[in-house]
Amino acid sequence: MDERIYQITGRIVEIHQKAYEIYLPLVEDVCSRTVSEDELSHLLDYLLDFACDEKILELYKRVCRRYLYIYPGCIKLYIEAYREMWEDEGSYSVEDS
Repeated sequence: MDERIYQITGRIVEIHQKAYEIYLPLVEDVCSRTVSEDELSHLLDYLLDFACDEKILELYKRVCRRYLYIYPGCIKLYIEAYREMWEDEGSYSVEDS
């Protein structure tokens, strides 16, 4: 049983790393220009699914900071969604580094 858990844990780490590799260029693109609220929401939806991972959370925060003053209502909803989904993982603030 312990070996199986170790294998599953290893696979989760691999999936998070792959997600980071895929989302990093998308985040860089979205942060380099002004996108529509719909495009922003799609990206944040995808990032939210992986935001339990520290590196993905940093991408999530980066996007939120970039668009906080452009789409404040949208960003507020996504910060609240993060807190609801990952509350046990710690708290999040746009100001967090």
